[in-house]
Amino acid sequence: MIRLHDVTLHPARRDAPILRNANAIFHPREKVGILAPVGSGKSSIARLICGAERPDSGSIERAGRVSWPIGLAGPFHAELGIIENLGLIADLLGEDRDGLIAFCLSFCDFGQAIEGRMKDLTPAQRACLAYACSLAVVCDIYVADETLTVGDADLRAKCDALLERRLRRSGLIFLSRNPSQLSQRCTRFYVLLGGKLISCRTPEIGQEALRLAAATEREEKEMLHAG
Repeated sequence: MIRLHDVTLHPARRDAPILRNANAIFHPREKVGILAPVGSGKSSIARLICGAERPDSGSIERAGRVSWPIGLAGPFHAELGIIENLGLIADLLGEDRDGLIAFCLSFCDFGQAIEGRMKDLTPAQRACLAYACSLAVVCDIYVADETLTVGDADLRAKCDALLERRLRRSGLIFLSRNPSQLSQRCTRFYVLLGGKLISCRTPEIGQEALRLAAATEREEKEMLHAG
C-alpha cells in the first residue's frame, strides 16, 4: 500500500507545484493509471512514489516493496562493466548478486557483449538491460513512467510476458499521457489536474477534464488581455 497525505512537490525552475496538497491511496495488487499531460511532471511523481524524491511537504507511507520506474537506466554507470553494474545494483537492493545477474543475462541474451562496459552497448541493448533489471526483483508495487515495454516486436512480446508474470501478484502504478494505454493496463484511474490527483471513472473522462481546464485557462487569459 502507498498513501499520499497532503503531498506538495515543487521542483526548481517551475512556477507552479507539480502536486499541491495531493492525497491518494494505492492498494496492494490493484492496477492504477494516472493520466498526466506532457510537461506536467510525470517523471518527478514517479520518482516521488518510489522514494527516489522527497516531497516538499506532506507525507508518503509505503507498506511493502516498491520498484523504481520500469526501464529506468539511471542506476547504470557508463564506464563500469555490465556485470559490475548489475552486481552493484544487487548490493544496493540487498539482493543476491548471482541471482540478479543470471536473470538479466538470461532475459537479454547479449552473448559476448555482456563482458564489456555499459557504454559499449547499443541504445537498444541498454534499454533491454534496464528493463530486465527493473523487473528482476519481485516487488509488491511496480511503478511505470510511460514505459511498459521496450524494443522491437519480439522484445516487446517478451517484456509483456515478463510484466504479466510479475503483475499476477503485484500492483501497478502507471503514469501516462495516453488514455488508451491506461485503459489497457489499469482498472482504477486518477487525472493530474491543477496539482491534484483526482479520481475519475475512465482515463477518457480525465482527458476531457484536462481539455476543459485548458480551454477555461485560455479564456481567462484572453479576457485579461482584452481588459
